[in-house]
Amino acid sequence: MKTNRLPRGQSGAALLVALIMLLISTMVGLASIRGTTMNEKMSSNMYDRSLSYQGAEAALLAGEAAVLADPTIAVDCTVVNAECPPSPSTTFTSTTTDWITVGSDFEVNDALLGSKPQFYVERMGVVGGTDELGLGESANCSNYAGCDEAPPNAASFRITGRSGIPATDGRSVVALQITVKQNL
Repeated sequence: MKTNRLPRGQSGAALLVALIMLLISTMVGLASIRGTTMNEKMSSNMYDRSLSYQGAEAALLAGEAAVLADPTIAVDCTVVNAECPPSPSTTFTSTTTDWITVGSDFEVNDALLGSKPQFYVERMGVVGGTDELGLGESANCSNYAGCDEAPPNAASFRITGRSGIPATDGRSVVALQITVKQNL
């Protein structure tokens, strides 16, 4: 009777090669999962930031409409010895003093933002009005009446808008600023 025996030169190297290949494919799979998870986090952060940016823009628009309707809502920086920093010191804190919440006139998805956007208005002083570009010195002034009038003055306001009250939940908070000039 004849028996099949393994030749003496084989020692089970195929098993070792298969295990190494399985280890390599597992590592590639784990790296792929890690990369996908990182991309998901980045896209959700961009979505959150985009929502916050839109909220801050809504706050600026609401602030501009409010200051043009009622200039007395502004914090006055023209008082002697008053100093207005480049941005309010409470911009990225949960303090709401002097911050005005955007009203229902402006559509804001505050359910996604976590809170309503807010704006802060500062009166920066009086500046030149509509004729500060020298339009009164144009060739039309010699042909048409009305150019000999003194240019009006304008009040300058700085409006800071933030996307909501900063919280500890890790949500993005975006702050934007604009300067608004209102002829007096």
